[in-house]
Amino acid sequence: MKFRIRNHVSRRRQILPVLLAILCAVPFSHGAEPQSLSRDEAIRLAFSNNRELAVAVLEIDRAKARLRWSGRLDNPELEFSLKGDGIGNDEDEGNYEVAFSQQFPVTARLKQERHLRGHQVILAEAEIAERKRQLAGEVDLVLVSLLMIREKIAVSRQLVDLNEEMIEFLDKQSEEGVISSLDVMQAKLASRTLEQQARKLATEETHHLLALNKVMGLSPDTPINIEESTHLPQAEPSMEASLQTILSRRPDYVLALEKIDAAQAALTFEEAKRWQDVSVRLFVEQEDSVDVPTGLDGNTFAGFGISIPLPLRKRNEEGIEQAQINQQAADKEVEAARFRIQAECEEAFHERSDTWNLARDASGELLSLAEKNEEEFRKAYQQGQASLIQVQRAQEQVLELKHTALEFLAAYHEAEAHVRLATGAYPGLNIETSKNPK
Repeated sequence: MKFRIRNHVSRRRQILPVLLAILCAVPFSHGAEPQSLSRDEAIRLAFSNNRELAVAVLEIDRAKARLRWSGRLDNPELEFSLKGDGIGNDEDEGNYEVAFSQQFPVTARLKQERHLRGHQVILAEAEIAERKRQLAGEVDLVLVSLLMIREKIAVSRQLVDLNEEMIEFLDKQSEEGVISSLDVMQAKLASRTLEQQARKLATEETHHLLALNKVMGLSPDTPINIEESTHLPQAEPSMEASLQTILSRRPDYVLALEKIDAAQAALTFEEAKRWQDVSVRLFVEQEDSVDVPTGLDGNTFAGFGISIPLPLRKRNEEGIEQAQINQQAADKEVEAARFRIQAECEEAFHERSDTWNLARDASGELLSLAEKNEEEFRKAYQQGQASLIQVQRAQEQVLELKHTALEFLAAYHEAEAHVRLATGAYPGLNIETSKNPK
């Protein structure tokens, strides 16, 4: 929002420089140039620097690692056995065997496992995208708070200039004996009140800048300059939006959609586990035995064996039933996510429209009349046609209306941030999925 700023050259140079230093105080590091960022650039910076998000992103690597190493046969087994009759007849009879065994699935279990792991990679990516959306919304709101604090500082600076001009005039009048020194003291007290408000705003600005650096993953003393307009749009924001487009941008909805395919893949995988693996065994056996009448003689055997588990008691019924329940839950979650997102968008769009109307009215004709009224009272006071109390009341009224206008403007920009959060209109949230929103 633009305010008309009047430039007044103050003769009270011992007060104004100190006050302006307080109003402009920002915790910049010594010798560092402020980094200029747009809103989207600040969000991208948060994505790349946020420590918690960097830890969460490792879940994608875990899912990809599980996919990379899935679908493989179990390790084969190498068997050795030695038998002798040393504790029996002790006739040097014995048996030596070397065997190699490998388990093989009789179903497409390994293929289904890889298929499931592939869906889990997409799920991990969607979960990270949802965390990014939440982080972007947090950055947006902190940015709005910081920008509106700076707007309030600009208003306070304007009122300080006006009050300084009044004090100069009163000093001259007091020296000439036209007015009482009590009027000068009253004006100075009002000036001290404005200074206190300015210091409070400067402190709030520092706190919001620290919060912004925190969510962006920057050190506390990093100088930041946000290049973002806080003007109220001339036209009322549209209430129309494509739900199809919004759903495709919402990572939580994409996540819900992907859970359907993942649940189906998990069910197929559990069904494939109804039949346990068969084991194939290859062996070579050397046997030494006593034959009559030749005596001790040896013989060598080679062959193979197969072991087939019989599914008489366990057929993975529990795993299949759990997978079926998960599939039902995934179907219901999509419906719930669609309803929730649509409701969030409706609420956000109405909030933005309502706050736009309030901000437009608050910064319109009423504020202009109050500013004109304050200016007329100052002129009348200088001509002896109004009292100092009337001037101060007019100034207080302007200050109150401007603060009210700024509060409504801040509410509008917060509502705009809520719309972005509800619609997922942030950079860097695109993810691939096997389904399209319906």
